[in-house]
Amino acid sequence: MKFPRSIGVFGLAFFAVLVFCVSTCRAQNKKAELEETIRKIEDEINLTNQLLEETRKSKTMSLNEMAMLQQRIRQRENLISTLQRQIVLADGKLQRTTAELGKTESNLAGLRKEYAQMVLFANKNRSGINQLMFIFASDGFNQAYRRMKYLKQYGAMRQEQIKKMTLSQQQLLQQKQQLENEKTEKQQLLDNEQKQQTLLTNEQKQVDQALARFNQKEKNLQGELRQKEQEAKKLQKQIEAIIAEEIKRASVRTTETTATAMPDKLMNLTPEEKHLSAQFTQNRKRLPWPVERGMITGKFGTQPHPVLKKVVTNNNGIDITCPAGSRTRAVFDGIVISVTKITPTNNAVILRHGDFFTVYSNLDLVNVKRGDQVNVKQEIGRVHTDKIEKKTTLHFEIWQGKNLLNPELWLAD
Repeated sequence: MKFPRSIGVFGLAFFAVLVFCVSTCRAQNKKAELEETIRKIEDEINLTNQLLEETRKSKTMSLNEMAMLQQRIRQRENLISTLQRQIVLADGKLQRTTAELGKTESNLAGLRKEYAQMVLFANKNRSGINQLMFIFASDGFNQAYRRMKYLKQYGAMRQEQIKKMTLSQQQLLQQKQQLENEKTEKQQLLDNEQKQQTLLTNEQKQVDQALARFNQKEKNLQGELRQKEQEAKKLQKQIEAIIAEEIKRASVRTTETTATAMPDKLMNLTPEEKHLSAQFTQNRKRLPWPVERGMITGKFGTQPHPVLKKVVTNNNGIDITCPAGSRTRAVFDGIVISVTKITPTNNAVILRHGDFFTVYSNLDLVNVKRGDQVNVKQEIGRVHTDKIEKKTTLHFEIWQGKNLLNPELWLAD
């Protein structure tokens, strides 16, 4: 079956619009995703700037401030990278709109040409006599009926053609406006990228200047590093002893209530504790942060020293710098098994969640005591603010039995 040309053109136009709508929908989803990423990064940079303002009240620059400056560099680079991806997306959208605009113009030209032919035909046969002669010249009644029907359909086709042309013209105007909007949006993105590049250059200069100042007091830094390592070792020994005692207590308890212990397990757990452990495991990458707002300034494991060359540091957890007065909170339901004083202004709280343990250290105020049941996001204490360096940093660890885990892999993004 052969369709009239006008119907074929309409079908192709409809298919083109359908493809355009699908691709536009996908592009819009990607655009929204990138915009959300940019918003999050900008929030992180704003928090970093806020924390830097707090630490700059100190007369001397601290390693924590240095870590935040370096973190801001990484955040800025991430922001620029995301903006560049958004520019590529905007450029692709611009090209698609330009192509669709060309198709619409071509389609409109075709419709106008067809309409001109219709008008020419109508002008030649516009008199009623010509139409009557066309009908009366038929070989029979059936042919005459078909010719009458044809003339009626032809008039309807002209009206339909006018509608198509009107719609096509409206679509053309909309696409031209969309094209202008997309050009403006792309230029704004390019301007923003240039602005971020300038900020990045200035921030890199700040880091270089800070490094130069730190290099002048290398001996002091080495002394501070030794002191922090001693405090970290003291905390680790206390944590290991507390966890070992808790494991021993759990083993004795379950051995007394069961016929045989489970030698392949690190801890013998009650059914309730097994359920809690399973829930904790299921919440990997979804645990709430131990503070409401903060940034990681000390990563887990072996890390290069931010200033001292060829020196590495080891961190059993992560260090989260947060606004002064921040409260720490439980990342999961559990029980308090220890409240320990490391120094006069550094208390550590350990919670147990089945065979998992979480550690919250550098608290100057504690709201819980040993044996307390705590719920997720319940306040545990207040993070200590160093009066000299003007920094507020929580040390946070996660253990499974006697094994250390990387908290970054467990906390929500």
